[in-house]
Amino acid sequence: MIEPAMLPALAAFECVARNASFSRAAAEMGLSASALSQSVRSLERRLGVRLLARTTRRVGLTEEGARLLDGVRRGLGELGGALASLDQARERPTGTVRITLPRLAFALYFAPHVADFATHYPDVGIEFALDDKLADLVADRFDIGLRMADNIAGDMVAIPIGRPQRLIVAAAPSYFERHPLPLHPADLAAHDCIRFRFPTSGRNARWLFRHRDGELELEVSGRFIVNDADAELDLLRRGLGISQVVESMVVDDLRAGRLREVLADYAWPMPVAHLYFPSRAQMPARLRVFIDFFRHANGAA
Repeated sequence: MIEPAMLPALAAFECVARNASFSRAAAEMGLSASALSQSVRSLERRLGVRLLARTTRRVGLTEEGARLLDGVRRGLGELGGALASLDQARERPTGTVRITLPRLAFALYFAPHVADFATHYPDVGIEFALDDKLADLVADRFDIGLRMADNIAGDMVAIPIGRPQRLIVAAAPSYFERHPLPLHPADLAAHDCIRFRFPTSGRNARWLFRHRDGELELEVSGRFIVNDADAELDLLRRGLGISQVVESMVVDDLRAGRLREVLADYAWPMPVAHLYFPSRAQMPARLRVFIDFFRHANGAA
């Protein structure tokens, strides 16, 4: 079996055989003729066969050398093709980007823009691993992740995506025909709150509030619990309860009057979400365009 340490000697052998001369091969490879000769001799000793027949005026192949040369040329050709594909991947966006992110982040930052990305970059695929728990990018072979900045390890490169968000409380007008408007978060105890359960941890999300008097965290109650943001919004629009949601997910509903915000003075300012990855060095083109496209689409660049 050919060992990786033998590759330079095999390349030297191919160059000598192609040039039928140690001196011409040495000039091509930028080595001395004696160093090249020693490399080929070491290869012959390691393989236990003579590869080149040498005289003072000529260098030719032995039968064993001719057989080896054929295989070496095929191998070098395949290696050259592999290197060319790497050059292409570096310059042209191709391949698949693997990203780990929470389900809500997918709905907020990616779902509205994936079709446009696919049109712009038809040779780039995306694997979305929707998971609320933190993943190890390197161990799990992800290219990139998305989390809030305070959940990202210090040795990662982190860049913001999108703009600051708010958690707001809203319900459909039909809901408020049957229930009074809450004026303080404590009033929610008398309301049918649609609760969100994190799929990974199984924990119900607590409702968060911030006011000039400080911060408040509540455990609310209600008849409906969901673990999907789209299902939560569907129940909300149907007037089946009141919920705390990310404002940007319902901005069109608020403008159209399908939903109504309450407790606006208590809205919770969310930290900006960040894309994170191990290093900027030798970043493949597919990851570079992925980052640039979705940051721009979400107003971060």
